Amino acid sequence: MWNTFKYTLLWLVRSPGIMVWSLLFPLVLTSVFIAMFGPLDDMAQLEPMRVVVVEPDDSVEGQAFKAFIDATSEGDDLLLDPTFVATADEAADLVRKNADTDDPYIGYVTLEQGKPHAYVVGEISMGGLENLKCSILALMLDEYTARAYLAEELVSADPAALADPTVMKALFEPMEATVQMQVTEGQPKESTRFYFALLGMAALFGGGVGLAACQRLKGNTSALGARRTIGATSHARAVAATLAASWLLSFACLAVAFAYMEIAGGVSFAGHEGACLVVVAAASLVATALGCALSAIPHLPEEGKNGILTGVVCFASLFAGLYGQPTMELADTISATFPAADIINPATQISQAFYSIMYYDTAGPLAEHLGILCVMAILLFLVSASSLRRQRYASV
Repeated sequence: MWNTFKYTLLWLVRSPGIMVWSLLFPLVLTSVFIAMFGPLDDMAQLEPMRVVVVEPDDSVEGQAFKAFIDATSEGDDLLLDPTFVATADEAADLVRKNADTDDPYIGYVTLEQGKPHAYVVGEISMGGLENLKCSILALMLDEYTARAYLAEELVSADPAALADPTVMKALFEPMEATVQMQVTEGQPKESTRFYFALLGMAALFGGGVGLAACQRLKGNTSALGARRTIGATSHARAVAATLAASWLLSFACLAVAFAYMEIAGGVSFAGHEGACLVVVAAASLVATALGCALSAIPHLPEEGKNGILTGVVCFASLFAGLYGQPTMELADTISATFPAADIINPATQISQAFYSIMYYDTAGPLAEHLGILCVMAILLFLVSASSLRRQRYASV
């Protein structure tokens, strides 16, 4: 049994076609996704806003404004990346000179007659990321102006009020109308769903490993199968060793793709790599069973069975939302309208299993998806049981 397992594994590893679809294809497709989604994910992260600030004078208003700028450009969650200049003309000139660079300024800020004024590039709207930054800057200065006016009125009405620490804290600390809570352990990204769908597709393409290995078990499809048919090794042991070798190679290839996705693609799994490898193992088992089931189709050459496998994988991946935002919306619509369609789609179950690890705080959804995958594998193995059992041939 050990020799059967070893030599089956060696033959599979040395088969270029199998390794291309099981290992190279997921790595290449992951690289394409990294090139596509990497810049988009970077744009989604709001970086500190580069702004030119005209150095305020030494008046009370100037010192207060300088303290406000310093407070918003320090710490972990800094909002501004200021550059101080002496005059407004220098500020405007610096903004113009950097307008066509990779990291331009969004505008400049100056304090005029005790009130801040922002001169930004473009219109203040929600139309784009740069315009959004301009809107945020305007809101910050509006809040500063409102608080400065409130402090001025408070001093006029009761000069002693500013001596109260409670009043000062309420006046200058930012207002918190909402409570920030962390719902998920990892930070969600729009591209993460596409990577999960890619893992589902890559796993099912591993079915080619099981298909090729099962073809070599049959006495009428390969010379090795003929020798095994008349050999002394128990057929059940040969089948078990062959399936184990197929599953191990599928698991190893998918695990490499998973690691590459996390390391090179920056996809965070929030420290749940162990649970993800369990999903990888279950997905590889389904893929092996799918290959075995396709190998049981009678009177069809191996090339035709591989074509059917490719069609099944591509079709299943469509409803997992792999091919872009429209297909993702289609997958969501079908999932909401016909939930049973997700249950019978292995690509969807694999991607949702990864999704449940990332965005659920209980193991219930993950256990449900793993259970469905295991049931799929059992049913597919039962379908191929008649083809895998020992058979008699008139001539081998």
